Amino acid sequence: MFKVEYLGSHYNCGSEETILEAMLRQGVKFPFSCRKGSCHACIHIAEKGSLPPDSQKGLSSEQVDEGFFLPCVCKPTDSLSIIPGNKRTLNKKLPAGASEGGTFLSPDPEMWEALDDGRVLAEILEDFYTEAFSDERLSPFFHGVTQQRAQEKQYLFLRQKFTGEKVYFGDRPKNAHHWMVISNDLFDYRESLMMECLKRHNLPEHLIERWRSLENSFRGDIVKDEPWNRKIGDIEMPVSGYGEVTLEIGSLCDSCNAEIQEGTTVRYHLRLGTLYCPNCMNSPVEG
Repeated sequence: MFKVEYLGSHYNCGSEETILEAMLRQGVKFPFSCRKGSCHACIHIAEKGSLPPDSQKGLSSEQVDEGFFLPCVCKPTDSLSIIPGNKRTLNKKLPAGASEGGTFLSPDPEMWEALDDGRVLAEILEDFYTEAFSDERLSPFFHGVTQQRAQEKQYLFLRQKFTGEKVYFGDRPKNAHHWMVISNDLFDYRESLMMECLKRHNLPEHLIERWRSLENSFRGDIVKDEPWNRKIGDIEMPVSGYGEVTLEIGSLCDSCNAEIQEGTTVRYHLRLGTLYCPNCMNSPVEG
């Protein structure tokens, strides 16, 4: 039995289990996806202790020197002190958006170029959401939201991640998914559909893994056993009902699709975040 120090706490890890297995067994929120060392979503850094060679297979020499390793394939031979991989950058200077071993860094010019400045991204999202909206497991999460609206929001979110442009003004993933009860299995299922979609659109394999790494960085904000209250700063908001807000930027009404000008006071659904223009404020269509 070995000890693993992680974010100020200590955990036990058996000699025949991986660090990822040990963390999940003890209820730790820990990023992962493939569980076999391919996607690098779980990449961490060992600050103290010796790593088994298998835990660093597929990593660059610079990453190995920095102590990066893959917890999903690491059966420890020593007690370790570890930190998330995003807590330290490599000593060598990487160009903006560069990536080592599938670890996503934002912005990512190579990804945006492969997406043809957004044209291919729009095609990918239309393909994916057409499938998701008809999927038995995923479609319930889109109740009251049009496919076009879902695609538009995700396009702007990903464009901001890939380019660094400030074009997305919606909720961050934790608030956007706060009411959705999503298991790791369902998260993986949705991810598998997206990865297949990326392959159909001929995105290079190393960029597919980088995209996977980005999505898995939000696993802890999305996977949960029960709904969370939406939070604005330190204030928890209710999960149902409506509120009013004055828009700082223009938008579209989710009821009649009319344009809403900046400075307009609108009504919005607290759980879904859907907006209603002044003409539709008194007759929202969602419960």
